[in-house]
Amino acid sequence: MALVSMGIPLGRKRDACIPPAVLVSKQVVPFIRGIYHAEGSIYRRYSKMYNRMKRIYSNLLVIQIRMKLPTLMRQISEEIRKLGISTNRLSTKDGVYTLRITNQGMIRRFLDIVKPRFKLAPRASL
Repeated sequence: MALVSMGIPLGRKRDACIPPAVLVSKQVVPFIRGIYHAEGSIYRRYSKMYNRMKRIYSNLLVIQIRMKLPTLMRQISEEIRKLGISTNRLSTKDGVYTLRITNQGMIRRFLDIVKPRFKLAPRASL
């Protein structure tokens, strides 16, 4: 298989990293785009301040990537920062790592650089 020869693991893994072939070939942005398409989302920011009534901020967005692969998540966070995009602190809960971008300028920069093709919130303005 061509993917295995490039260092890309197949099947379920407890941990993974960005394949060296991706780093050497300067294909980090398409790699991040693919991870975002598979494991990421963009949604309107909301507050759980009240038990029965969530407040949704229609003009504020959040980009989020979640998965259980700690090394890969740390590398993605580092590579996103190398692109000049500030992120929130990488957090973990119940073995799931979460990376968020909440700054609206950084979200715009992520969308301009990574150029995801879908999962955009409808009628959301930056």
